[in-house]
Amino acid sequence: MKEIEKLFDLIDENELVQITREMVAIPSITLREGMGMVDFFERWFKDLGVPVRVYPCEGCRANFFADYGKTDGPGRYIFNGHMDIKPVDGMTVDPFGGEIRGSRIYGRGSCDMKGPIASLLSALKALVRAGKKPEGGITFFSDIEEEYGGGGGYYWAKSEGLFDGFEGMISCEPSELEVQIGNRGCFVTAFETKGRSAHSGLAHLGVNAVQNMALFISEYLKLPYLQVENSYFGKCTVNFEKIEGGLYLSAVPDRCIACVDSRLIPDTPPGLVQKQVNELMDRLNRECSINVSETDEPEAWRPKNVKLKAESISPDHELVRRLTKAVALGSREEAKIGGCPAITIAMVLIDMGIPAVICGPGSIAQAHTEDEFVEIDQLKKAARIYLALMAQM
Repeated sequence: MKEIEKLFDLIDENELVQITREMVAIPSITLREGMGMVDFFERWFKDLGVPVRVYPCEGCRANFFADYGKTDGPGRYIFNGHMDIKPVDGMTVDPFGGEIRGSRIYGRGSCDMKGPIASLLSALKALVRAGKKPEGGITFFSDIEEEYGGGGGYYWAKSEGLFDGFEGMISCEPSELEVQIGNRGCFVTAFETKGRSAHSGLAHLGVNAVQNMALFISEYLKLPYLQVENSYFGKCTVNFEKIEGGLYLSAVPDRCIACVDSRLIPDTPPGLVQKQVNELMDRLNRECSINVSETDEPEAWRPKNVKLKAESISPDHELVRRLTKAVALGSREEAKIGGCPAITIAMVLIDMGIPAVICGPGSIAQAHTEDEFVEIDQLKKAARIYLALMAQM
């Protein structure tokens, strides 16, 4: 305990707050991240004498790695935080201001996930200052495009073999410091109903595609998979996030498209969901003639329709035990174990057979919101948690 407390004393909490604000001020919006975050990382690790790897990508962007300790062989772990942020339209706080109000830092990315990255960088700096090298290796990885499906970020890194040989990964996504053993999957697609146009004054001569879509959505919400519950992940969620239909004024709409994003628990794989959805469409087409079918989402709405199973590791896994111990040391509270409701890089590693966990400051309820913020106290606790975990490596 005395040794870890000495390590905790090396965390510069004022600097932790300052670098969170500095990173929030960098407008690294997804798909147009720029090089601001990469430049920041390069300066940070140069000062620590830690070698870096920069992988440029089209559009003046890059994925970033820094390696402390071994770069091959066993005992190596990745700590991840993506550098890209959601767009800032409609925000009620200065998205790049990094404003401090009371106990919080506000701005886009403060929670998701520049605050968590700041905690991680501060922990790693304390480890270096202590002259404590891991027996294996600690690699920091910050990716682009995470907020747009990860194609140019973690999926690219996987395709390049950059995750091969690692013993585990810690995603610092906001979890309110809960230890999350994996993340939900998803069933992301679109549905189309087709009708027949008619003048609104003779609406009975037409077939209203919007009304038929409304019937489909109401029946979709009753599907059995939405009633299943998991002790760590809870129930599946469903969000009809976009709907469009209609031709022009005074006309019965002859077409309607609705986009759905349903997050899946381990008990409800995409195949099971697909079967229930297909049976629903068949029944409504047969009994109600609503002419519904699955289709592609509108162009530029999402990268593509995506159907992924949930990925998780055992709550008794050694990496989970080590992280829960670190949480107890760093936060002085007993660790809670759960499942992440969002899609994260963890699923990619777990699918590869590499154990991965999620633990970070801030709440996912704040990510992507109009007044995004992170609690400063959680940043400080997270830095201690990461340092306690790194000290075991």
